[in-house]
Amino acid sequence: MPPDDRLRTGLRRIADEVDPDVERALQRATSGRPQPRIRQAGTILSYAAVAGLGIAVIGLGASSLVNRFGTAETSSPSANLCSDPALPTCAGPLEPGVNRSGLFVPPIDYIIPLDSPVAWDNPEDRPGTFTLHPAGPETDAIFFFRDVGVLTATCNPRIDEAIGNEAVDIAEWIMANPNLTATTPEPVTVGGLTGVLIDLSASGVYTTQCGNDPGGVYPTELPIVPLFAGAGSGDLTWFVGGNERLRLYLLDMPGGGNLVISIDAIAGDFDALVEISQPVIDSIRFDPAYY
Repeated sequence: MPPDDRLRTGLRRIADEVDPDVERALQRATSGRPQPRIRQAGTILSYAAVAGLGIAVIGLGASSLVNRFGTAETSSPSANLCSDPALPTCAGPLEPGVNRSGLFVPPIDYIIPLDSPVAWDNPEDRPGTFTLHPAGPETDAIFFFRDVGVLTATCNPRIDEAIGNEAVDIAEWIMANPNLTATTPEPVTVGGLTGVLIDLSASGVYTTQCGNDPGGVYPTELPIVPLFAGAGSGDLTWFVGGNERLRLYLLDMPGGGNLVISIDAIAGDFDALVEISQPVIDSIRFDPAYY
């Protein structure tokens, strides 16, 4: 069932308390930056693993990963440069302690726990997309997106202009979508932003198989449900299929727009991924100077 009127009213009241210029901040961060490449959330190889039942479990107690870090948590944000020229401030391996995104708007401060059972890295940092990846399947990670809109369920999806982009609008669309199986939305606050939390997966009702389109977004022989495309997230296309499970944090930006966090398990164990990701999620603080 969709969120009730009280949830909708409460979220909108919170969103209207501040009137920032989010778009200007996004433009300021992106000015002079190279244009992002197409972000296909989940690759052909990712879904080949699902289709072939190549399931790999994230080992919470793997001896090679436990106690990997022997230093105390730092007290100030840090980031490491990576070698990808398209991502000039992308941080590769992450040290335990306080870390900070480089290009994502708004900037994210987060903590990699000293006692994390796995190592973490940061493969993507753009104004509209940001990724934190725990050791395990390459496809399974925490993804951050700015200003997404829901997609029509076709092989050539487009943003459905009839659906709003507030947290409750997206939540209601998810709950009413027969192609998706979802938990009842719960009010949530992350890093100072409010919205709703939903777990979802493909229901199995959607059977359309899309051929390889020119952009290579959709793999063959696997029905996948289009979910989101991003305005602030560039050419983002996000979908769900097979045994994939997601935990979505649908958050409203004060003054307009949204921020979506997805804990996404395509090839690994969803419950294990949530368990190791939750301390990181709980530590997040979004920089209020950017909204």
